[in-house]
Amino acid sequence: MPCRLPGLVALALAGYGCAFSTDDGPQHPTPVWIRSHNRSAVDVYLLCGTSDAQWLGAVSDHSSDAFEIPASQRECAPGLHFFLVVREVEKGYWVGPLRPQRGDVVHLVIEKYAALSNAYVRYAWH
Repeated sequence: MPCRLPGLVALALAGYGCAFSTDDGPQHPTPVWIRSHNRSAVDVYLLCGTSDAQWLGAVSDHSSDAFEIPASQRECAPGLHFFLVVREVEKGYWVGPLRPQRGDVVHLVIEKYAALSNAYVRYAWH
């Protein structure tokens, strides 16, 4: 009876090769889920550190919304920050830094007193 051990070893190694592939595939944006408890509309900006603000959108009073962080902006050495501008009082508040990775989800909670707002990253398995 012939020995098939080399064929089985090759098959097993081929399976591991697919599991350890370094190809990340297409870059996907990071979802940002927002819940606002504020009584005013709030403009949400995304910054890398404290510069290059990009407006993500506005959240109406006492509502929820979803935005995305483009994959190209996710990598930020000083960390990503949100800058929240409460329209009614025309004041801004910082939230961050955050360092989401590919596959993660960011949750931003805008409190009644926007200075107490917070964000956290729900980490995916990497």
